[in-house]
Amino acid sequence: MKVVVLPHNPTWIVEFSNAKAELETILKDVKPLSIEHVGSTSIPGLPAKPILDIDIIVTREAFDATRQAMVQAGYFDCGEMNIPGRFAFREPGFGQSDAASGVSLGAMRRNTYVVIEGCVALKNHLDIKRMLLSDEGLRDEYGRVKLALAQKEWANIGEYVTGKNEILWKILQRAGWKGEDLDEVKNANS
Repeated sequence: MKVVVLPHNPTWIVEFSNAKAELETILKDVKPLSIEHVGSTSIPGLPAKPILDIDIIVTREAFDATRQAMVQAGYFDCGEMNIPGRFAFREPGFGQSDAASGVSLGAMRRNTYVVIEGCVALKNHLDIKRMLLSDEGLRDEYGRVKLALAQKEWANIGEYVTGKNEILWKILQRAGWKGEDLDEVKNANS
C-alpha cells in the first residue's frame, strides 16, 4: 500500500473546527476538559496524511460517560489498542479494522481518541505538537522523513508508522523526554 502525504492545507484547521463542534454537541453532557487538534494536520507547513487526529481530554472519572456518549453517537469503540490511557474511536459507519485514510463522503477521516488527562499518550501528542510548532528545523526534518516514507510500498499502515519512529524519538528527546515515559512510547510504537 502507498501512504498519501500532502503539503499542509489550511482547510484542515477548518475541518478540525467542524469536527470539534460536532464532538462538543455529542459530549455536551460530559464536558471534556478540552478537544485538541493534534498530529501533523495541526502543524502549519508540515506535510501530512489528510486525516485529522483529535484528542478528547477527560478526567478518569468522566471517561465512562464519555465512552458511552461516543458509542451512542455511532462511534465504534476500539479500546486502548496497546496505548495506555488513549482510547480510539472510529467515526460512525466505520469499524475496528477501518483505519482512517483520506476523505470519505466529502469529509476528512478522523483518528478520534479519548485520552485520560496526564497519561503518557497525551503528553506524547502535545509535546510533539509543541516541538514541531516551535522548531522549524525539526519540523522540516520530520516533513522530509514523511515524504520519503510516502514514496515506498508498505504492507500496512503500521509499517509506515514504524518508519517514523527515529525522528519521533528525536523530537521527544528534544522536548526533554527520557526514562520510563520515553520507553513507554517506544514500546507502544515498536
